[in-house]
Amino acid sequence: MSAKTDALEAAVLELIEARTALENAPGARARAKVDRTFARLASLAAPRIRYFTRAYGLTDVAEDAEQVCWVALYRAAERYDPARARFTTYVNWQLRAELQALRLRLHGDQRCAGRRQVQAILSYEALADEGVDEWLTDPAAEEATEQAASDELASLVADRLVADWSSRRQAVLLRTPRGSAAPDRVAAKVRGEGALIRRQLLHTEALIERLGEADRHIVRRAFADMARIAGAKPH
Repeated sequence: MSAKTDALEAAVLELIEARTALENAPGARARAKVDRTFARLASLAAPRIRYFTRAYGLTDVAEDAEQVCWVALYRAAERYDPARARFTTYVNWQLRAELQALRLRLHGDQRCAGRRQVQAILSYEALADEGVDEWLTDPAAEEATEQAASDELASLVADRLVADWSSRRQAVLLRTPRGSAAPDRVAAKVRGEGALIRRQLLHTEALIERLGEADRHIVRRAFADMARIAGAKPH
């Protein structure tokens, strides 16, 4: 994470702490601390607000854009749950939603040029009232992410094992009289065997039953060689 992201995260946590203190012990000093911490959060968020204001083509109404963004920022800090996401992700969504709603109120749906303009205003506040936090959460996201990471790691390991094996296999074949006379043919043979072995490393249960006797022999020898080399290396 960037220093700006970390600073924004620290500022909103400080604001949450100040609000909690105010609720537990109301008073002028506690209120002043809430105001100071929100001002600091707003200052850190200002460049982000200016960026989104330009991105949504609202520089001609920058003051209005700034006001709706302050409201979005205040609401984001009020509803933020650190256990669910980083504050930058959460507040970006709300800033974009409010600026989009402002643009639609001022200019209508510009995608409908030449047709009847549609005034479809979708603010985050309205969506939140309809339970947006619930339907934005994907219960399968964590499992899918972990599975994708696992698959990618398996692919990288398979590539490394096959590359190391292919190097050893090619060196052995080139030392034979027939291999030394045809290095290009040896390289092509090893590439073909390497592709076969990689498929078996990643999809053993699905593919091993369909292999011919010669291919099964190649795969078994390769797996035994890989296991021997991997077992001999310190982990």
